[in-house]
Amino acid sequence: MSNLDWTGITNRTDNSCKTVQCDCLTYWEIHQQEAMKRVSNLEDPRKNHYKLEPGYEARARRIASVYAKIYLEREIYGNKQFIGRYYWMGLGAFASKTVAAIFKHGLTAWGYKWIPLGIVRDPVHSFAKGNLWLFMDIAPWHYAWSMSAKSFADCRELRHVSKFTHIKEEVRNLPWSKCLPIIKHLQSTSEIEEAFGYLPTIESVFKRKGKPRGDNFLKAKNDLFKHLMAIAVQEQRNILQELVWIEWKVQAQATLQSYTKLPDSTLVLSSDYSVDAVKPVRDSTRTLPSAYNPQDQRQVYVGRHKGILDKLPESVYSTPMAHTQVHDYDSRMEWIAEAAKKYHRLMLSETGREFLEKELGIIAGWGNSKAEFKVGRDSNDGKI
Repeated sequence: MSNLDWTGITNRTDNSCKTVQCDCLTYWEIHQQEAMKRVSNLEDPRKNHYKLEPGYEARARRIASVYAKIYLEREIYGNKQFIGRYYWMGLGAFASKTVAAIFKHGLTAWGYKWIPLGIVRDPVHSFAKGNLWLFMDIAPWHYAWSMSAKSFADCRELRHVSKFTHIKEEVRNLPWSKCLPIIKHLQSTSEIEEAFGYLPTIESVFKRKGKPRGDNFLKAKNDLFKHLMAIAVQEQRNILQELVWIEWKVQAQATLQSYTKLPDSTLVLSSDYSVDAVKPVRDSTRTLPSAYNPQDQRQVYVGRHKGILDKLPESVYSTPMAHTQVHDYDSRMEWIAEAAKKYHRLMLSETGREFLEKELGIIAGWGNSKAEFKVGRDSNDGKI
């Protein structure tokens, strides 16, 4: 079980300080370690010893939590003045929550256990792999910028996990680390350069004194959306397409899911797992006085969103379009772009942004999630 264990490189002496000369490689190791800590459990505080959280659902929830906290500026080096600058992170939190919901789904658990030949099991592992390594790629970029935009600019091109020295073995011990050459050792890409290139302008707008947040979002709306889409391309093309969607069993499972609609892949822009929680229902007590017709019934929201969702400018869920082939990058990006536009429109609305940020606050509290989706000894690349 030692393959999932690792020891942090921070100073282990209580109430003491240690001066460290931080070059660019060490700078990236520090941020990589922070990402590793978020999906790990502290086993021995005295030795600063961690063990990766083994549960796929729990890990996806923790990742969603980090994304939500980065958006809300509640992570390390966060700045409350800039809440919302990391625009993709809000959408990313809802997306990782959707992955957690798929792992939680009863059909996933049943198929994982009983369907032979790895037809379900292998795609489950593939999604866990993509979820983990996308996080390992994207979170350190944000930690680094939040710590110092100048250091980020000076060191961006020098990020290369195979050249790490302090935590090289710890990174290698992560599940599916053999994928690192495929995703170019988490080096910078043109998409990362583009995405973070929008942040200085966004930040200059957000730090204007005396301006309502809504005005700032409207003024920065074009750069916010371009920032989001640049990271979406980084996520979908450079990471997930190479690690997940290229695999034939994943493609076959995606084709089957497109017909059965199980598990449901709807992107729900709330902390709810099920889209039913954010869909209205017909109110049988309120009908028109004419002859009974189900279409005459008024649609109302129930549950915890009652009186809230009906005040928003539009629905808070996005279902793949009828022609979407999720394993195909271009087809998938067409749907993601539409989902991103919905997220964007809601964020530009006062009531929409209030709702989304409240839901992100709930997701932010999932940082200590424990294993729910049970996996076997073949899980985590055999590293359990």
